[in-house]
Amino acid sequence: MLTVLFLDDDPEQVEACAEAIAGAGVAEVLVVRTVAEAVAALHRTRIDLLVMDLFIPLGETPRATFGPRARKYAENVDHLGGLVLLDELERVPSPPMTLLHTACREPIVLELARDRIHARVRKPASADVLIQAVLEALRELKEG
Repeated sequence: MLTVLFLDDDPEQVEACAEAIAGAGVAEVLVVRTVAEAVAALHRTRIDLLVMDLFIPLGETPRATFGPRARKYAENVDHLGGLVLLDELERVPSPPMTLLHTACREPIVLELARDRIHARVRKPASADVLIQAVLEALRELKEG
């Protein structure tokens, strides 16, 4: 079974989507709120699809997660933890397909993320729109 990791600090919509996906039995679902939690999950479990926001916190202990790079991130990244996670995906043995779920409209930020994402769902989107995007990504993964 495929595994989906949701990383978002806006719990209502993500939890509705996660419950629908898990309830339909199409994938196992993990939900985290910080980049540090997502990195731990990515190194502990094979994740097939990452559904993430860009505007998310690094977490309580970025030094433990990112080592010496943490100081640079903590000083220069304000609420853009998603970019840090996209960079971190290069260190994951089997990087997941990535679906961006964000309200970000800054062209430079989206350009930085573009090469590492498969598709994007703009916030605010209804839970149904997010669910459909996740189901479509899972279909693509299954079809190979």
